[in-house]
Amino acid sequence: MTDPPRDLPFFPDFFIVGAPRCGTTSLSAYLRKHPQICFSRPKEPHYFSKLAPSFGLAGIRDRYLGRCFANYDPAVHKAIGEGSVSYLYSVEAIETILSFNPQARFIVMLRNPLEMLPSFHARMLFILQEDEASFARAWGLQETRARGECLPRHCLDPELLRYRDVARYAELLRRLFSIVDRERCLVLLFDDFINEPRAVYERCLAFIGVPSDGRSVFPTRQPSRSYRYAWLQRLVYPPLGNMIRFAAEVERRASAHRGTQRRKARSRRSVIRRLRKRLRDWNTIKVKPEALSPAMRDTLREVFAADVDDLGVLLQRDLSHWLRPPAAAAPAADQLPPRLAG
Repeated sequence: MTDPPRDLPFFPDFFIVGAPRCGTTSLSAYLRKHPQICFSRPKEPHYFSKLAPSFGLAGIRDRYLGRCFANYDPAVHKAIGEGSVSYLYSVEAIETILSFNPQARFIVMLRNPLEMLPSFHARMLFILQEDEASFARAWGLQETRARGECLPRHCLDPELLRYRDVARYAELLRRLFSIVDRERCLVLLFDDFINEPRAVYERCLAFIGVPSDGRSVFPTRQPSRSYRYAWLQRLVYPPLGNMIRFAAEVERRASAHRGTQRRKARSRRSVIRRLRKRLRDWNTIKVKPEALSPAMRDTLREVFAADVDDLGVLLQRDLSHWLRPPAAAAPAADQLPPRLAG
């Protein structure tokens, strides 16, 4: 672990910065279980992106480090990390992190945009940042929304609705590499993560400088989800900005109480959190992302062809299979010509 910044007791060593729906939640869960890693709770504080306010050194110490890394033990933990996918899209976030820890390391996870974008759209619907149920129509609204029109009522950051920009990986990586030394960036592909999770996990451990814990089981997390009732989803998933402001106000008021009053305030908040979690779990159902139509698939292939080629050059990997048409199903044996059957 690097030396803590001046005036702060400690600071994260590594950040999983994106992209969304590319396996970051699963990787974060595996790393959290490592006995020598202190991982943030929640996984995505978004503290250094424009989704969260800035509180200065006192805020970083109390609201970020104190709240998100409350279980940090310098005698046990050899690395500290978090996983806010918004940081990949914010130069200011990366630069702010580097101002506190110039040796910070960054993990990027990427996935075929033709798979990632429908999954990302489903996630945006689930957290109430998107209100257009059809991915094809949401894609077609990008220019309109860029002008500030047809925006979802609860959308916190309209830039997240620019699906084209969310999946332009080569452009995002080049920008990251211009700010952070390449050797302090680890780029992982979702394909490898699914096919060889243990090998990818071990690469991450070596990258952040902690020994293997021998993990051999890698359950998947965060499948695409939807909800039963929209009105209940709005109740249990308030917009992120409101949650941040509410948490800050609760903390301010709690600090004014002492002794029994403070314990009662914490108890009330705990009851509310448990009730909200139960309602959220009951209202959640698993779904599959919308299947792309042939026309939509062709559109995405055309849009991302150059970026996928550039990414392949950057990573020295052949990624052409990302944009190939799906393989046709093999004919049944009784449909094969006689000379090929049997």
